[in-house]
Amino acid sequence: MALTTLQSINAEIKNLEAQRKLVEKRDGEVPKALAVLQKFAKVLSPAQRRQVAKLIGETLDDKPAREPKAAPASRKGRKLGKVAPKYRLPTGETWAGRGLTPKAFAAWAKSAEGKAWAQANPGAKFPPASGAVKKASAKAVKKVAKGAKKATGKAVRPTKKVPKNTGKKAVKKAAKKA
Repeated sequence: MALTTLQSINAEIKNLEAQRKLVEKRDGEVPKALAVLQKFAKVLSPAQRRQVAKLIGETLDDKPAREPKAAPASRKGRKLGKVAPKYRLPTGETWAGRGLTPKAFAAWAKSAEGKAWAQANPGAKFPPASGAVKKASAKAVKKVAKGAKKATGKAVRPTKKVPKNTGKKAVKKAAKKA
């Protein structure tokens, strides 16, 4: 072995020992630094705490100040519970009042009976399903039929027979028949 190689190996050993002393010194100071960080952790924001934990190589066990919101469930394919009907037509069809208006309800609203009912019940969309359905009065049905005749030029028959005698007895008879 040459003397130069022996000297270079000794120099390398001295360098490695110096590095080891620096590492030991640093390792002795790390717990002190961690203690300081933990002491001031309350002052740090959650993002800063995560950065410190990432540098140290630890995972944060403490809960964040605010719980993250759960991702909203997809609305597509979501099952909704049954809902009691809100509207009921005289024909017996019902609708809960959700989603698009059913074709039967739209057609009824355009009919003479529907228009008469809407005129007799301003502010109401359709007859309620609660059984307290107000029947359109005979006068209202006649009035709507007259308006439809003027608009189209054709005579429009009301869907219900309107008694010519509008006395109380005639109205009661018409109600019993319906």
